[in-house]
Amino acid sequence: MEVRSAAVLLLLLALQAAAQEDKYFEIGGTLTLNPMSSGEITSITWKHKGNVVAEYIKDSVPLEYLSDLKGRTNVDLTTGVLTVKDMRKSDDGKFTVEINNRVLPVSFNAVGIKPLPEPAVVLKNPTTCYKNSDSCNLTCNGDVRDSGPVQYFWKLREDGAWKESGQDWMLTKIQMSSVEKIICKIQNPISEKESGPLLMNPFNKLDCY
Repeated sequence: MEVRSAAVLLLLLALQAAAQEDKYFEIGGTLTLNPMSSGEITSITWKHKGNVVAEYIKDSVPLEYLSDLKGRTNVDLTTGVLTVKDMRKSDDGKFTVEINNRVLPVSFNAVGIKPLPEPAVVLKNPTTCYKNSDSCNLTCNGDVRDSGPVQYFWKLREDGAWKESGQDWMLTKIQMSSVEKIICKIQNPISEKESGPLLMNPFNKLDCY
C-alpha cells in the first residue's frame, strides 16, 4: 500500500511540474503570458506569487490592476493574455490565472535574464596553438552569467551550416588551415548573438605563436 501511495504522489508531482511553463524575459523588456483561453471571458483573475495583479468580473468589477505591477500591466479581455512591460528581476516568480471561476491547470514561472553579450572566437590556449600543432582549442568567449540557459553553435565559413557544440571547440590542423572564417553564436530562450570571425588563425599566418 505504501509503495502504491508513493507512486501516486510521484505521478501527481510529475503532472504538476508538467503544467508549469518556464517563461524567460529580458530584464527591462516585456513579458507576455497566454493562457490559451477560448470562448467569452466573463471573469478573469491573474495572480503573481499569490497576489492579485489584475481582476475583472463582467457587469460587476471593471478591469483593475493591483500590486507592484500596477502601471505596467495589461490584460486582453478577449484572449486573456497578460502583458507586463519594464520587467525587473524582482518580478521573477509564479503567475497563475483563473478564468470564468476556473483556475487553469497551467502556470507560468517567470525568470528574468540579462541580454546576451556579443561573443568572440578566441584561441583558448594560444601558447600551445601554432602552425605546427596537430589541433587547436577555440572558445566562444562572452560573459553569459545570469543570461539563462545558453547554447553554443559554430560554423567554419560564413555561408556554412551551424553546428551545435559546447563553448569550447577543438579543430584539427587540417580543419583550421582549410577555412578562412570560424564563427560562433550563443543563444538563450529569448535572443541570440553572433560573433565576428576568428581574427588570428595561426595556420593562415607565416608567423607562429
